[in-house]
Amino acid sequence: MNRLVINSRMKNIFLTESTNSPYDALAHDYAFLYNIKTNRNGFEDESNHKSFVRKHEGLKAQALAQFKANYEQMYKKYIALKKQYPAMLKQMNQAESIQEMAYQKPNFENFWDRARQNTFINSLGLEKWVELAQTGKASKISKPSLDNILDYDPYVEPKPNLNSSHVNMPMILKTPMGDYHLISGNAELKGIMDMHGNAKVWFIDGSQAEV
Repeated sequence: MNRLVINSRMKNIFLTESTNSPYDALAHDYAFLYNIKTNRNGFEDESNHKSFVRKHEGLKAQALAQFKANYEQMYKKYIALKKQYPAMLKQMNQAESIQEMAYQKPNFENFWDRARQNTFINSLGLEKWVELAQTGKASKISKPSLDNILDYDPYVEPKPNLNSSHVNMPMILKTPMGDYHLISGNAELKGIMDMHGNAKVWFIDGSQAEV
């Protein structure tokens, strides 16, 4: 009988298996690797752990049938997945880091004085700015992406004690010119990036907005 054990706190994942069929063992490992690759929820929550295990059983049954139907093709896919495993674990840990942060949606009116320093936002006025900002959504951003964000200062002093406080999501705006601007939260964004290498931001797509 196969047994899947996930230890989230230690960030370790263990598979133990007792099988008589080589297809069964390969299908078991392939399903596990594919499940990790497509997992976006992490394992900090017990319900996510249970969901992962349930999904694994279904994926294993599919993989077993595919190995029996075309062993060579599936084995190549299996080897490719094994090579990606370290990167999968890194991605999973980053996803959990985002969940651990106490993010909250910004109050757009409160940030008006800061936001209006952007020429495009100032031309909108307060009412249209709030209306546009409300259409935004929470998005994940990684450290390399900051090279494309105007107004971001990588040398600013990062905000301290971020893990022990609620953090307004930094706001990033895409203007009709196609540029990306950091509207608020430079110190917060710098601190989060220093800790985790990724962050959750409030992304506002103003590329189609009319003044």
